[in-house]
Amino acid sequence: MDLRRLSYFVAVAEHEGFSAASRRIHVAQPAISLAVKELEGELGAELFVRLGRRVTLTAAGQALLGPARQALRDVATGRAAVAAVTGMTSGSLSLCCLPTLAADPLSGLIGRFRRSWPGVLIELSAAGDGDGVVGRLRDGTCELGVSEPVEAPDLVCTELAIQELAVILPPGSPPPPDPFGIAELAGVPLIVGPTGTSTREVLEEGFAVAGVEPAVAVVTAQRDAILPLVVAGAGAAVVPLAMATVAAALGAVVTRPEPGLTRRVAVLRRRGPVAPAADRFLELAFGGAPG
Repeated sequence: MDLRRLSYFVAVAEHEGFSAASRRIHVAQPAISLAVKELEGELGAELFVRLGRRVTLTAAGQALLGPARQALRDVATGRAAVAAVTGMTSGSLSLCCLPTLAADPLSGLIGRFRRSWPGVLIELSAAGDGDGVVGRLRDGTCELGVSEPVEAPDLVCTELAIQELAVILPPGSPPPPDPFGIAELAGVPLIVGPTGTSTREVLEEGFAVAGVEPAVAVVTAQRDAILPLVVAGAGAAVVPLAMATVAAALGAVVTRPEPGLTRRVAVLRRRGPVAPAADRFLELAFGGAPG
């Protein structure tokens, strides 16, 4: 199966159209159309449903997309392995994480990685929850994922850190008592993520242990909105300590509950060999690539 045809097929699928794919990968549209037609002839199945300028995958196309991505990634891994012999001066590393893990601990790791290998392109994307991270690993969109630990036979999961969470309250809030228990938030309007997100699960477990009910005021999937909402007085929130430090600089009242609220952070990858850039990232994160 021709890798060029596969790469054009993946580009059309990811950009939902031949014209969009042409602009993105800088290949003439007729060449892309011909390559996909030849691939469909080789497989004996249509891969796309044409809807004007946009296309959607057929069932056959959906079945091919994951293996095609992995095949292209395997080839890139082989090329990168050769390049690694000369010092890994180029290549790319695709990472996926939960939005609240991008700043801490991932930004520090990426910074250290870039200082050591400045020629490697980092592609960082976000998923709403752990299932989203796992899905991107399995379909070949990303090579490494950072989320809460996940148990899956096809993935390697290595714990990276224990992340401490803090409570941030709107500016001008009364000084919190010391010590501050999670029960102190009973009746306080809260800004939370959707059900199933890791930070919300930690918060709900804390409330359950304290025997009180949370007073949810705002539910948002936009993690970037949480801090501005708190500063604007919409309610309190539980956030990673790194975000709480930023909140304090903006005037929010910050406190750490006792007992502490924490969540486990892990690096996930598919079983099998990884590209040299991913291997170096694992070495940097763990002091030796995990098995």
